[in-house]
Amino acid sequence: MENPNAIKEILEQTKKIGENNWNTTQYLNSINMLLVSNDLAQSKDEDLSSQFAKLHNRMEDVNQLTERLISHLSSKHN
Repeated sequence: MENPNAIKEILEQTKKIGENNWNTTQYLNSINMLLVSNDLAQSKDEDLSSQFAKLHNRMEDVNQLTERLISHLSSKHN
């Protein structure tokens, strides 16, 4: 992409996605704490915990991809 203003705007928007991803990860961590009982860290609902674990894993993938995009865009912007 040749337009530096467009790259700058894409970079800024991608950084906002990264911030949102971080918030989503924090929410998932909070949900996980609610799903785990105090007794030996046993899950209160195994199926629900499994589904949220899958979501958390996918969010980690999204976070990594977002960071790679930010890095790539930053190198083009500079």
